[in-house]
Amino acid sequence: MNKILFALIAIAMPFVNSAQSKHGKVWVTGSGISYKIKFEPTGIVNALLDTFYSPYFHSGNSAICDTNGNLLLCSDGFNVYDSNANYIDGGDTLVPKDFYIDQDGWSALSQSSIFLPMENNKYYFITPTMSDFRLADCLGNNNCFFDLLLYNVIDMNANNGAGKVVKRMQVLMNGAALSKTQMMACRHANGKDWWLLKQGGDSNIVYKFLFAQDSVYNYGFQKFDSPV
Repeated sequence: MNKILFALIAIAMPFVNSAQSKHGKVWVTGSGISYKIKFEPTGIVNALLDTFYSPYFHSGNSAICDTNGNLLLCSDGFNVYDSNANYIDGGDTLVPKDFYIDQDGWSALSQSSIFLPMENNKYYFITPTMSDFRLADCLGNNNCFFDLLLYNVIDMNANNGAGKVVKRMQVLMNGAALSKTQMMACRHANGKDWWLLKQGGDSNIVYKFLFAQDSVYNYGFQKFDSPV
């Protein structure tokens, strides 16, 4: 029963908290031509993301708004941009370079990036990815698992509010067997921190991390019984 309850909370909580804080009010999506999808009380508003260069916000994309629902940051899974799809300071190539080049600089895998808002206008950005060693070992084999889980810290107070990645590509897991998709987060009961859940590769193991205001904690894994 506890395992089922934990899973249900993990699924439901991101939507509840995003709605309350308006962090999830605007989504960014598109391939080549990108759009801002805004969820208003009166309905959904679709607007063109007007930018000189439009990244591929497709499947691995993510975005986050400020507490008022204004688009703040967006990502194609490998890079972090401002609300006009311009790189923020230090926001380019946030995965190993060989994998970045192999994938043409953007992620086509669902749930492969996520932003987590913190106090004092700071944000975590998390990406599961593949090391250069794993990529070389897996060329031509699409069934290889990811072996890295990385996080970045973004300070939106830097550069007069334009933001900066102040910690790049910090290692949460290395040499792991991780699903290329299947990553989710939910608010901690204290209303400030976040639980991050990452699915193991082709297994019933879910890895658990607590993202607090100034630290990240590894809580190991939780193993679910296989269906009968």
